Amino acid sequence: MEEWKWIEITIVFTDGSRRWSILYTPERLLNNLSRPDIDPPGLHMQQLIVVRSYEVDDIERVLNVFDEEDKLIEASREYPE
Repeated sequence: MEEWKWIEITIVFTDGSRRWSILYTPERLLNNLSRPDIDPPGLHMQQLIVVRSYEVDDIERVLNVFDEEDKLIEASREYPE
């Protein structure tokens, strides 16, 4: 995996609906924005979640907290069916 690429995840809710998000670590996000060929030199994504690491425990903790705070919907996009 290149040092600027992200991970896409699919979230399945208890009602069966699915949404997706992109996970970045701070380092990968910085690496991506530091590429000389990136244009425009910035980004905005509704479905972007920044996690400390790609360790499963870190990702699960972030998603669980977002779920408890009712933030998973706004931190994700509807899954294209």
